[in-house]
Parts: sequence; C-alpha cells; structure tokens
Amino acid sequence: MYGISGYSNGYHQNQQQQHSSEEKRGGGRRRRGGRRSRHRHEFGVPDHHQQQHYQNDEKQEQKSPPPCTDFDMAYFHSYAHVGIHEEMIKDRVRTDTYRAAIMEHQSFIEGKVVMDVGCGTGILSIFCAQAGAKRVYAVDASDIALQANEVVKANNLAEKVIVLHGRVEVGFSSQAY
Repeated sequence: MYGISGYSNGYHQNQQQQHSSEEKRGGGRRRRGGRRSRHRHEFGVPDHHQQQHYQNDEKQEQKSPPPCTDFDMAYFHSYAHVGIHEEMIKDRVRTDTYRAAIMEHQSFIEGKVVMDVGCGTGILSIFCAQAGAKRVYAVDASDIALQANEVVKANNLAEKVIVLHGRVEVGFSSQAY
C-alpha cells in the first residue's frame, strides 16, 4: 500500500483510483495456450499474438468496484457519530473480551501486517498494535475515521497504525497525504 519511502501517517483519504488488473492479480501474467506458448513465455519471448491476447484479457478483467448505493451511504453515516462507538467501547465485557482474544492470539499477530476493516474508533487496531503487529491498516468508510486517526495519535501509535478513510472495495492510492 504505502512504501517505506515517502511514508506519511495521518489521515489517508481514499481516492477512487482504478488499479490495473495486473495489480489486482498480484502481478505477473498468466500463461495461456499449449505447451509451445508456455515454453516461449517462460523465456520472456512471447510472440505478438500472445501479447495482444494478454492485453485483451487485462482490459476485460478490469472491473470497477460496486457502486456505493444509498443503502451503503446510510449505513456508513450511521457509524459516523461518536455516540454509537462510545456505547460499544463502554461495554466493558465486550471490549475486554476483544482485547483478551487479541492478546491470547498474540503469537499470530506479532510481526504481521493487520487490516481492520470497519475500524470505527480504531480500538481493535490499537489492541493489535499493542500485541506486536508490524503495521495495522485501520479502514473505515464513515467519517469516524477522522476520530480514529486522533485516537491513534493520542496513543502514540501513529507510526504503526495507518488510518484509511474510504471503502476497501475501491482501493487506495499509493500516495500518502
């Protein structure tokens, strides 16, 4: 997502940027055709027909994310206010159970990159950072992401927890803000 060079924490707002299908697939090209075409591609000498075929496949595979419906917008808006999050965090049994579960599974989290989709205020992201996650991407489509960023900063975890505002289906630019 964000490379080491030019890294900047803080609030990263989603830019609805199309990524190439090659990035979506994780890079590289798939092999097509019979044994001969596979053999030629392995040595980096695809013929013109193969190149054209790959280009057509890439164009066809590019799909835009599902549109954000009125229902989606209403859903995200319902979580934009601090009140609902305050109620959840004040539920000590709920919050302590999440924290205990994360700490109990610390060995699975330590040194890993974690993505918290629908992070709200970022409380679970903070727990993962405290459990030793190498990096945590806290993603929320509602405006609560602004508060999450402040909560992360207040807990001195801005180097480890990156707050991203936007829908995860759309993707995020590689440009840090």
